[in-house]
Amino acid sequence: MDEKIQMLLEKAKVYAGKTGQAAESAGRKATELAHSTRLNLQIFDLNTECEVLYKEIGKLMYDVHQGIEADEEGIQQRLSKLDGLHTKISRLREQIGLLKSSVRCPNCGRLCSRTDTFCAGCGGALSFDAPDAVFEAEVVQEEEG
Repeated sequence: MDEKIQMLLEKAKVYAGKTGQAAESAGRKATELAHSTRLNLQIFDLNTECEVLYKEIGKLMYDVHQGIEADEEGIQQRLSKLDGLHTKISRLREQIGLLKSSVRCPNCGRLCSRTDTFCAGCGGALSFDAPDAVFEAEVVQEEEG
């Protein structure tokens, strides 16, 4: 084979490899964005549920102010449900943090970059063996259903 043709084919092979890597990287970013959007929509829905509960609790408190007997059990149930919703929202936000290439310090809880070896807050060693955020997002969805 002619030397120039062989060189041209080698260059084409290198460029094809780089193009494939760029496409793979773009695909990963698109997948991360889709997962992040889905998590943000879940947070939006949970926040809407929280707002309804806040309104209900406020109504019950106003009834107490008006001298109507308090529904203590109803208030406690709503407060417990709010606690659960806030826990789910926190987990979803952590998953979004993982998708954004950050990691939470196991010592102090600060969000750090995945490129950091040690936490900027406390100096503790960072662990990178956190579960895959995509699987965690699916687990949260199953718990809700």
